[in-house]
Amino acid sequence: MLHAAREEFRRRLVHVTPEALAAPTPCAEWTVRDLVNHVIGGERLTAALLGGATTEAAVEALNADWLAEARTTEDLLTAFTAATEALDQAALVPGALDRVVDHLVGQVPGRQAIGFRVPEYLVHAWDLARALDVDDTLDPVLVARTWEDMRDMAPVIGTSGYFGTGPSGTLDEDSPLQARLLDLSGRRP
Repeated sequence: MLHAAREEFRRRLVHVTPEALAAPTPCAEWTVRDLVNHVIGGERLTAALLGGATTEAAVEALNADWLAEARTTEDLLTAFTAATEALDQAALVPGALDRVVDHLVGQVPGRQAIGFRVPEYLVHAWDLARALDVDDTLDPVLVARTWEDMRDMAPVIGTSGYFGTGPSGTLDEDSPLQARLLDLSGRRP
């Protein structure tokens, strides 16, 4: 699922031009540049945690400016690819997936820390698509599996600070699943 979710993000990332970096996103305080840097930082944070980093060191990776040298679409893709490869390499280290890491949400197995990347990629692929005015339809299989993983968190997801205000409460079981997943994630499609 991780690789498929990354591809959802990459499909939108290829449309980011230097001019589009300053465009607003559905994330109220973020530009396209901020959003892309955040996604790359999330990969770097997770790789650092799997490698044994402290929460503080991992947060530094999350908040670093990974796009300082990015001037072109190719530069963005290079930074993105380097981050995904770093996480993939960290995950291959024997025991990394079973090691308990000090994630921002608390202590979790490395496998779960990687699993957090899937909804992150899906939701931010949609954010990026909306910012760039490109196709925002997400892979329905990934949406369904992510919905299954996240729906039970609906009562508390808005209090976490990671998903905006959480679900609006305006969608029902008849609403499209992508819309419900995005709504759960604090988006109002």
